[in-house]
Order: sequence, then C-alpha cells, then structure tokens
Amino acid sequence: MNEYRNLVICNNCLWAVSLLKGSNGFKICPICRNENLEVVPVEDHESYTMNIDSKRGIEIDFTKEKKRRVTTKNLIKK
Repeated sequence: MNEYRNLVICNNCLWAVSLLKGSNGFKICPICRNENLEVVPVEDHESYTMNIDSKRGIEIDFTKEKKRRVTTKNLIKK
C-alpha cells in the first residue's frame, strides 16, 4: 500500500508538518494564522531533511529510499 504524504510549510513563519494525503489538511497556519501555505508532495519511499536558516530560509533535501522487500523468510528467526 502506498502512503503518499504532503509536506505543508507556512511561507510566513516556516512552520511545517507532514500529512498523509487524504487526511484533513490545514487552511491556515496554526502558529501565525497566515493563509500562505505551500504544499509539497512527498512520494512513497522518499524522505526529506529540512534546514532552516534565518538569512537563507528553508533548505529541503529529498532522498529516494531503497525499497525493502519483506518476505516470510525475513520474518522467521531461527
């Protein structure tokens, strides 16, 4: 099952949250009450790290994760 997510960022105060698609989102920022929110789609098996700098703003680094296959053989411990 794919669990696609959205990264929601407030363009005013840089508040951010990761939400599963289909869940109730945000129309306004709960911190500064601004309506200027950016929605960035994040795919299954994709991760990100964020750096926030007062002068440079937000820097987001996206990385594709390797898909891990789970089989019954992997789950059985000897």
